[in-house]
Amino acid sequence: MQSKRSLRIPRILCPQLPVPQKPVAVDTEEAAHLRQVLRLQDGSPVIAMDGRGRAVAGEYFIQEKKAYIRTTHAAPTEVRDEHEEQGALVLEVAVIKGDAMSWVIEKAVELGARRVVPVLADHAVVQVDKKGAEHFVERWQRIADQALKQCERLNRISIEAPIPLGELLKRPIPGGAIRGVAIEPRGNEGGPALRLSESFFRGSGEKHVLIGPEGGWSAHELELFGVEARGGRLHALDLGPLILRAETAAIFTLGCALSARLAID
Repeated sequence: MQSKRSLRIPRILCPQLPVPQKPVAVDTEEAAHLRQVLRLQDGSPVIAMDGRGRAVAGEYFIQEKKAYIRTTHAAPTEVRDEHEEQGALVLEVAVIKGDAMSWVIEKAVELGARRVVPVLADHAVVQVDKKGAEHFVERWQRIADQALKQCERLNRISIEAPIPLGELLKRPIPGGAIRGVAIEPRGNEGGPALRLSESFFRGSGEKHVLIGPEGGWSAHELELFGVEARGGRLHALDLGPLILRAETAAIFTLGCALSARLAID
């Protein structure tokens, strides 16, 4: 018996959707995946998605050694507004080690994050400047796009370029919302922390949550948070009595945000 997964129709990101009599070419990397991994044959059914909420059913074919998608549908067969798929959470996460960062980005797509902002922190293990930010952004975006197709989300999530923490804190948040920063248990000397739960994500507007690196926040960064908190621009967030790994804290935050959204829906 074939598994449900094996019966799913492959989804392909295309900048422009095909229309009748106007097939679209598949980029080289995607075409190699379709041919070598999925082993598609001429006429195999596929779904082309533009990453902006629209998708159309079509079929894969090869012409002059290039891969294309064609369709007989004059209009998209699926249309989904981005607000149907995403919650309020903007996940700001310090760059963490390779597999963990990849996992967080993948789950951020699946669990409905609005955006992911990689943050450069003092105690971050990964040194982005050694390979260049572009290398990491390209890799993370590729992971996000694969997750998009797997979970059948239609609106592409952009992974921003890594930003130093000081610059991030200077960014105004739309609507004047307050940023939350995850802290370790007993790590908030400036006063009581707000327990992170689904109630944090209720109400309109974006909700920004900042997750630290494996090595924790530095003394200098904690000072910056103190300035932001006294100015009413930041809340310390309590994620419970135990010390969580950075990736666990991110997933816990994504889960709270999704729970709030499902409760509202």
